[in-house]
Amino acid sequence: MTRRRAPGEGALYYDAARDRWVGQAEGGLNPATGTRRRLKVSGTTKTEAARRLAARIAEVEATGARAITVGEVLEVWLERGASKRMSPSTLKMVSSLVRGHLLPVFAAVRADALRVEEVEGFLDAKAKTLAKSTLVKLRSYLAQAFDFGIRRRSVSWNPARAAEIPAAARDRRVGRALTAPEARRLLRVAEGHRMGAFVTAALTLGLRPGEATALTWEAIDFQAKSVTVFRSMTWAEGTAAFKAPKTGRTRTLAMPAIATESLKRHRKAQATERVLMGDRWPADWEALVFVTSNGTPIDPSNLRRLVAGLAEEAGLKDGLAPYDLRHTATSLLSAAGQSAERLADLLGHRDTRMVHRHYRHPVTAAVTTAAEYDWTAAGVGS
Repeated sequence: MTRRRAPGEGALYYDAARDRWVGQAEGGLNPATGTRRRLKVSGTTKTEAARRLAARIAEVEATGARAITVGEVLEVWLERGASKRMSPSTLKMVSSLVRGHLLPVFAAVRADALRVEEVEGFLDAKAKTLAKSTLVKLRSYLAQAFDFGIRRRSVSWNPARAAEIPAAARDRRVGRALTAPEARRLLRVAEGHRMGAFVTAALTLGLRPGEATALTWEAIDFQAKSVTVFRSMTWAEGTAAFKAPKTGRTRTLAMPAIATESLKRHRKAQATERVLMGDRWPADWEALVFVTSNGTPIDPSNLRRLVAGLAEEAGLKDGLAPYDLRHTATSLLSAAGQSAERLADLLGHRDTRMVHRHYRHPVTAAVTTAAEYDWTAAGVGS
Protein backbone atom coordinates (compact mmCIF):
# COMPACT_ATOMS: atom_id res chain seq x y z
CA MET A 1 0.00 0.00 0.00
CA THR A 2 1.37 3.41 -0.98
CA ARG A 3 1.95 5.77 1.97
CA ARG A 4 0.03 9.05 1.73
CA ARG A 5 2.39 12.05 1.95
CA ALA A 6 2.06 14.03 5.15
CA PRO A 7 1.35 17.80 5.24
CA GLY A 8 4.55 19.72 4.57
CA GLU A 9 6.09 16.94 2.46
CA GLY A 10 4.64 18.34 -0.78
CA ALA A 11 3.33 16.42 -3.76
CA LEU A 12 4.91 14.23 -6.45
CA TYR A 13 3.65 13.63 -9.99
CA TYR A 14 4.95 12.39 -13.30
CA ASP A 15 5.30 14.95 -16.12
CA ALA A 16 4.95 12.90 -19.32
CA ALA A 17 5.88 15.83 -21.57
CA ARG A 18 9.24 16.18 -19.83
CA ASP A 19 9.58 12.48 -18.93
CA ARG A 20 10.47 13.50 -15.38
CA TRP A 21 9.05 13.23 -11.87
CA VAL A 22 8.15 16.62 -10.36
CA GLY A 23 7.92 17.52 -6.69
CA GLN A 24 6.05 20.60 -5.47
CA ALA A 25 5.52 22.06 -2.01
CA GLU A 26 4.33 25.20 -0.23
CA GLY A 27 7.35 27.14 1.06
CA GLY A 28 5.52 29.49 3.39
CA LEU A 29 5.96 33.26 3.49
CA ASN A 30 9.19 34.92 2.50
CA PRO A 31 10.07 36.85 5.71
CA ALA A 32 11.56 39.76 3.79
CA THR A 33 8.82 40.33 1.23
CA GLY A 34 5.76 38.68 2.75
CA THR A 35 4.99 36.84 -0.49
CA ARG A 36 4.26 33.10 -0.64
CA ARG A 37 7.02 30.82 -1.89
CA ARG A 38 6.39 27.81 -4.18
CA LEU A 39 9.01 25.07 -4.19
CA LYS A 40 9.49 22.93 -7.28
CA VAL A 41 12.09 20.27 -8.12
CA SER A 42 12.37 17.39 -10.58
CA GLY A 43 14.15 14.07 -10.98
CA THR A 44 14.45 11.18 -13.40
CA THR A 45 12.82 8.88 -10.84
CA LYS A 46 10.14 9.32 -8.23
CA THR A 47 12.66 8.55 -5.47
CA GLU A 48 15.08 11.16 -6.76
CA ALA A 49 12.37 13.84 -6.98
CA ALA A 50 11.18 13.00 -3.45
CA ARG A 51 14.73 13.24 -2.11
CA ARG A 52 15.33 16.60 -3.79
CA LEU A 53 12.00 17.99 -2.58
CA ALA A 54 12.71 16.95 1.00
CA ALA A 55 16.13 18.62 0.81
CA ARG A 56 14.62 21.83 -0.61
CA ILE A 57 11.96 21.93 2.11
CA ALA A 58 14.62 21.47 4.79
CA GLU A 59 16.71 24.26 3.23
CA VAL A 60 13.79 26.69 3.21
CA GLU A 61 12.83 25.81 6.76
CA ALA A 62 16.39 26.42 7.92
CA THR A 63 16.52 29.75 6.10
CA GLY A 64 13.11 30.73 7.40
CA ALA A 65 14.26 30.11 10.93
CA ARG A 66 16.41 33.23 10.70
CA ALA A 67 14.35 36.09 12.11
CA ILE A 68 13.94 39.16 9.95
CA THR A 69 15.91 42.18 11.15
CA VAL A 70 14.73 45.75 11.69
CA GLY A 71 17.01 46.75 8.83
CA GLU A 72 15.17 44.38 6.49
CA VAL A 73 11.81 45.67 7.70
CA LEU A 74 12.89 49.25 6.93
CA GLU A 75 14.44 48.44 3.55
CA VAL A 76 11.39 46.49 2.34
CA TRP A 77 9.10 49.32 3.48
CA LEU A 78 11.18 51.91 1.61
CA GLU A 79 11.28 49.81 -1.55
CA ARG A 80 7.75 48.42 -1.67
CA GLY A 81 5.65 50.61 0.58
CA ALA A 82 6.93 54.18 0.86
CA SER A 83 8.01 54.32 -2.79
CA LYS A 84 4.39 53.87 -3.92
CA ARG A 85 2.95 56.54 -1.64
CA MET A 86 5.58 59.30 -1.66
CA SER A 87 6.88 61.68 -4.30
CA PRO A 88 10.48 61.08 -5.41
CA SER A 89 11.72 64.12 -3.48
CA THR A 90 9.89 63.09 -0.30
CA LEU A 91 11.17 59.52 -0.63
CA LYS A 92 14.74 60.82 -0.90
CA MET A 93 14.30 62.83 2.28
CA VAL A 94 12.74 59.89 4.14
CA SER A 95 15.42 57.47 2.90
CA SER A 96 18.12 59.88 4.03
CA LEU A 97 16.69 60.05 7.56
CA VAL A 98 16.18 56.28 7.74
CA ARG A 99 19.70 55.49 6.53
CA GLY A 100 21.30 58.28 8.48
CA HIS A 101 19.69 57.59 11.85
CA LEU A 102 17.62 54.40 12.10
CA LEU A 103 19.68 51.86 10.17
CA PRO A 104 23.03 52.55 11.90
CA VAL A 105 21.37 51.69 15.22
CA PHE A 106 18.77 49.04 14.40
CA ALA A 107 19.90 47.37 11.14
CA ALA A 108 21.08 44.11 12.75
CA VAL A 109 18.49 43.97 15.55
CA ARG A 110 15.95 41.16 15.28
CA ALA A 111 12.57 42.73 14.57
CA ASP A 112 10.73 40.36 16.90
CA ALA A 113 13.14 41.22 19.71
CA LEU A 114 12.97 45.02 19.47
CA ARG A 115 11.51 46.46 22.66
CA VAL A 116 9.72 49.74 23.28
CA GLU A 117 12.43 50.70 25.77
CA GLU A 118 15.10 50.36 23.09
CA VAL A 119 13.18 52.64 20.73
CA GLU A 120 12.75 55.19 23.52
CA GLY A 121 16.45 54.93 24.38
CA PHE A 122 17.27 55.72 20.76
CA LEU A 123 14.94 58.75 20.81
CA ASP A 124 16.41 59.93 24.14
CA ALA A 125 19.91 59.86 22.66
CA LYS A 126 18.87 61.63 19.46
CA ALA A 127 17.07 64.34 21.43
CA LYS A 128 20.48 65.77 22.33
CA THR A 129 21.16 66.76 18.71
CA LEU A 130 17.88 66.62 16.80
CA ALA A 131 14.77 68.78 16.96
CA LYS A 132 11.55 67.32 18.31
CA SER A 133 9.97 67.41 14.85
CA THR A 134 12.75 65.17 13.51
CA LEU A 135 12.30 62.72 16.38
CA VAL A 136 8.59 62.52 15.57
CA LYS A 137 9.46 61.74 11.93
CA LEU A 138 11.94 59.02 12.86
CA ARG A 139 9.47 57.32 15.18
CA SER A 140 6.79 57.60 12.49
CA TYR A 141 8.99 56.02 9.80
CA LEU A 142 9.92 53.14 12.09
CA ALA A 143 6.26 52.64 13.01
CA GLN A 144 5.15 52.76 9.36
CA ALA A 145 7.77 50.16 8.43
CA PHE A 146 6.58 47.82 11.21
CA ASP A 147 2.93 48.35 10.22
CA PHE A 148 3.91 47.38 6.68
CA GLY A 149 5.64 44.28 8.04
CA ILE A 150 2.60 43.32 10.10
CA ARG A 151 0.38 43.51 7.03
CA ARG A 152 2.82 41.16 5.28
CA ARG A 153 3.02 38.90 8.36
CA SER A 154 6.81 39.23 8.59
CA VAL A 155 6.53 40.83 12.05
CA SER A 156 3.88 40.38 14.71
CA TRP A 157 3.77 43.69 16.57
CA ASN A 158 4.90 47.32 16.43
CA PRO A 159 7.08 48.58 19.31
CA ALA A 160 7.46 52.03 17.73
CA ARG A 161 3.75 52.77 18.15
CA ALA A 162 4.09 52.54 21.93
CA ALA A 163 7.34 54.56 22.18
CA GLU A 164 7.13 58.05 23.71
CA ILE A 165 8.95 61.13 22.48
CA PRO A 166 11.27 62.32 25.30
CA ALA A 167 9.93 65.20 27.35
CA ALA A 168 13.27 67.00 27.00
CA ALA A 169 13.02 67.10 23.20
CA ARG A 170 13.41 70.59 21.81
CA ASP A 171 10.54 72.06 19.86
CA ARG A 172 11.35 73.36 16.43
CA ARG A 173 11.97 77.05 15.98
CA VAL A 174 8.73 79.00 16.29
CA GLY A 175 7.99 81.25 13.34
CA ARG A 176 8.54 84.94 13.95
CA ALA A 177 6.62 87.91 12.55
CA LEU A 178 8.08 91.39 12.27
CA THR A 179 6.18 94.42 13.43
CA ALA A 180 5.29 97.06 10.82
CA PRO A 181 8.26 99.33 11.77
CA GLU A 182 10.63 96.34 11.65
CA ALA A 183 9.28 95.29 8.27
CA ARG A 184 9.80 98.81 6.91
CA ARG A 185 13.42 98.82 8.12
CA LEU A 186 14.06 95.46 6.47
CA LEU A 187 12.52 96.55 3.16
CA ARG A 188 14.61 99.74 3.13
CA VAL A 189 17.80 97.71 3.57
CA ALA A 190 16.68 95.14 0.99
CA GLU A 191 16.03 97.85 -1.60
CA GLY A 192 19.75 98.31 -2.16
CA HIS A 193 20.66 94.63 -2.25
CA ARG A 194 21.05 92.44 -5.34
CA MET A 195 18.48 89.98 -3.93
CA GLY A 196 16.31 92.58 -2.24
CA ALA A 197 13.38 91.81 -4.53
CA PHE A 198 13.21 88.32 -3.05
CA VAL A 199 12.67 89.74 0.43
CA THR A 200 10.12 92.26 -0.84
CA ALA A 201 8.12 89.67 -2.80
CA ALA A 202 8.19 87.06 -0.04
CA LEU A 203 7.24 89.55 2.66
CA THR A 204 4.44 91.30 0.80
CA LEU A 205 2.95 88.22 -0.91
CA GLY A 206 3.47 85.63 1.83
CA LEU A 207 5.31 83.24 -0.49
CA ARG A 208 6.95 80.07 0.75
CA PRO A 209 10.73 80.24 0.21
CA GLY A 210 10.53 77.40 -2.32
CA GLU A 211 7.73 79.14 -4.20
CA ALA A 212 9.69 82.38 -4.42
CA THR A 213 12.88 80.71 -5.65
CA ALA A 214 10.85 78.79 -8.28
CA LEU A 215 9.24 81.92 -9.75
CA THR A 216 9.80 82.47 -13.46
CA TRP A 217 9.45 85.71 -15.37
CA GLU A 218 6.56 84.37 -17.44
CA ALA A 219 4.63 83.83 -14.18
CA ILE A 220 4.75 87.58 -13.52
CA ASP A 221 2.31 89.82 -15.39
CA PHE A 222 3.56 93.36 -14.91
CA GLN A 223 0.67 94.83 -16.86
CA ALA A 224 -1.93 93.13 -14.69
CA LYS A 225 0.35 93.49 -11.65
CA SER A 226 -0.07 89.85 -10.70
CA VAL A 227 2.04 86.76 -10.11
CA THR A 228 0.96 83.15 -10.58
CA VAL A 229 2.36 80.59 -8.15
CA PHE A 230 2.18 77.14 -9.74
CA ARG A 231 5.27 75.29 -8.53
CA SER A 232 7.97 75.20 -5.90
CA MET A 233 11.70 74.52 -5.78
CA THR A 234 12.97 71.43 -3.99
CA TRP A 235 16.50 70.26 -3.29
CA ALA A 236 17.81 66.70 -2.98
CA GLU A 237 21.49 65.79 -2.69
CA GLY A 238 22.53 69.24 -3.86
CA THR A 239 20.34 69.20 -6.98
CA ALA A 240 17.44 71.58 -7.59
CA ALA A 241 14.16 70.47 -9.15
CA PHE A 242 10.62 71.78 -9.53
CA LYS A 243 7.57 70.27 -7.87
CA ALA A 244 3.92 71.18 -7.44
CA PRO A 245 3.06 73.61 -4.60
CA LYS A 246 2.74 72.03 -1.16
CA THR A 247 -1.06 71.81 -1.31
CA GLY A 248 -1.11 71.22 -5.07
CA ARG A 249 -3.02 74.45 -5.66
CA THR A 250 -2.10 77.07 -8.26
CA ARG A 251 -2.94 80.62 -7.20
CA THR A 252 -2.69 84.05 -8.83
CA LEU A 253 -1.89 86.94 -6.50
CA ALA A 254 -2.33 90.65 -7.11
CA MET A 255 0.98 92.39 -6.39
CA PRO A 256 1.20 95.52 -4.27
CA ALA A 257 3.02 98.44 -5.89
CA ILE A 258 6.13 97.95 -3.75
CA ALA A 259 6.56 94.37 -5.00
CA THR A 260 5.86 95.32 -8.62
CA GLU A 261 8.47 98.10 -8.64
CA SER A 262 11.04 95.99 -6.82
CA LEU A 263 10.67 93.14 -9.33
CA LYS A 264 10.96 95.57 -12.27
CA ARG A 265 14.27 96.86 -10.90
CA HIS A 266 15.40 93.30 -10.31
CA ARG A 267 14.59 92.27 -13.88
CA LYS A 268 16.61 95.19 -15.27
CA ALA A 269 19.61 94.38 -13.06
CA GLN A 270 19.42 90.68 -13.98
CA ALA A 271 19.39 91.51 -17.68
CA THR A 272 22.68 93.36 -17.22
CA GLU A 273 24.17 90.38 -15.38
CA ARG A 274 23.15 88.05 -18.20
CA VAL A 275 24.82 90.24 -20.80
CA LEU A 276 28.04 90.23 -18.79
CA MET A 277 27.92 86.45 -18.32
CA GLY A 278 27.14 85.76 -21.97
CA ASP A 279 27.17 82.06 -22.86
CA ARG A 280 28.17 81.16 -19.30
CA TRP A 281 24.64 81.94 -18.07
CA PRO A 282 23.00 78.48 -17.74
CA ALA A 283 20.15 78.02 -20.20
CA ASP A 284 18.41 75.50 -17.94
CA TRP A 285 17.56 78.23 -15.42
CA GLU A 286 17.33 81.32 -17.63
CA ALA A 287 13.64 81.86 -16.84
CA LEU A 288 14.12 81.99 -13.06
CA VAL A 289 13.51 85.30 -11.32
CA PHE A 290 15.87 84.70 -8.42
CA VAL A 291 19.26 83.14 -9.12
CA THR A 292 22.85 83.40 -7.93
CA SER A 293 25.25 85.76 -9.69
CA ASN A 294 26.19 82.75 -11.84
CA GLY A 295 22.59 82.22 -12.95
CA THR A 296 21.97 79.06 -10.93
CA PRO A 297 19.15 78.36 -8.42
CA ILE A 298 19.59 79.62 -4.87
CA ASP A 299 19.91 76.77 -2.39
CA PRO A 300 18.23 76.94 1.05
CA SER A 301 21.46 77.53 3.00
CA ASN A 302 22.38 80.58 0.89
CA LEU A 303 18.82 81.84 1.26
CA ARG A 304 19.04 81.60 5.04
CA ARG A 305 22.33 83.52 5.05
CA LEU A 306 20.84 86.20 2.79
CA VAL A 307 17.80 86.84 4.98
CA ALA A 308 19.79 86.68 8.23
CA GLY A 309 22.37 89.11 6.87
CA LEU A 310 19.78 91.66 5.74
CA ALA A 311 18.00 91.35 9.09
CA GLU A 312 21.24 92.05 10.94
CA GLU A 313 21.94 95.03 8.70
CA ALA A 314 18.43 96.33 9.49
CA GLY A 315 19.16 96.08 13.22
CA LEU A 316 16.65 93.29 13.86
CA LYS A 317 17.40 91.18 16.91
CA ASP A 318 16.85 87.45 17.40
CA GLY A 319 17.64 86.66 13.77
CA LEU A 320 15.29 86.10 10.85
CA ALA A 321 14.61 83.05 8.65
CA PRO A 322 13.14 82.98 5.12
CA TYR A 323 9.87 81.49 6.39
CA ASP A 324 9.53 84.43 8.82
CA LEU A 325 8.79 86.66 5.84
CA ARG A 326 5.67 84.57 5.19
CA HIS A 327 4.71 84.79 8.87
CA THR A 328 5.20 88.57 8.74
CA ALA A 329 2.97 89.01 5.69
CA THR A 330 0.18 87.01 7.30
CA SER A 331 0.39 88.74 10.65
CA LEU A 332 0.54 92.29 9.27
CA LEU A 333 -2.39 91.66 6.93
CA SER A 334 -4.36 90.05 9.74
CA ALA A 335 -3.68 93.07 11.97
CA ALA A 336 -4.91 95.30 9.13
CA GLY A 337 -8.26 93.49 9.14
CA GLN A 338 -7.90 90.81 6.46
CA SER A 339 -10.03 87.75 7.20
CA ALA A 340 -8.57 84.31 7.87
CA GLU A 341 -10.32 83.05 4.72
CA ARG A 342 -8.61 85.61 2.51
CA LEU A 343 -5.27 84.94 4.20
CA ALA A 344 -5.66 81.21 3.54
CA ASP A 345 -6.23 81.99 -0.15
CA LEU A 346 -3.13 84.19 -0.20
CA LEU A 347 -0.97 81.52 1.44
CA GLY A 348 -2.33 78.67 -0.67
CA HIS A 349 -3.99 76.73 2.15
CA ARG A 350 -7.15 74.67 1.73
CA ASP A 351 -8.72 76.09 4.88
CA THR A 352 -8.00 78.49 7.74
CA ARG A 353 -6.61 76.00 10.26
CA MET A 354 -2.94 76.65 9.43
CA VAL A 355 -3.54 80.40 9.46
CA HIS A 356 -4.95 80.25 13.00
CA ARG A 357 -2.46 77.68 14.26
CA HIS A 358 0.88 78.81 12.85
CA TYR A 359 0.92 82.04 10.90
CA ARG A 360 -0.87 84.79 12.79
CA HIS A 361 1.26 86.49 15.44
CA PRO A 362 0.54 89.61 17.51
CA VAL A 363 2.38 92.47 15.77
CA THR A 364 0.54 95.48 17.21
CA ALA A 365 -0.10 96.85 20.67
CA ALA A 366 -3.13 95.57 22.55
CA VAL A 367 -6.41 97.16 21.48
CA THR A 368 -7.51 99.21 24.50
CA THR A 369 -10.92 100.34 23.26
CA ALA A 370 -12.87 98.00 25.54
CA ALA A 371 -10.75 98.77 28.60
CA GLU A 372 -11.03 102.54 28.13
CA TYR A 373 -14.83 102.55 27.94
CA ASP A 374 -16.73 103.39 31.15
CA TRP A 375 -18.98 100.37 31.26
CA THR A 376 -20.31 101.19 34.75
CA ALA A 377 -21.52 104.61 33.65
CA ALA A 378 -23.31 102.93 30.80
CA GLY A 379 -25.22 100.81 33.30
CA VAL A 380 -23.35 97.59 32.61
CA GLY A 381 -22.05 95.82 35.72
CA SER A 382 -22.00 97.14 39.27
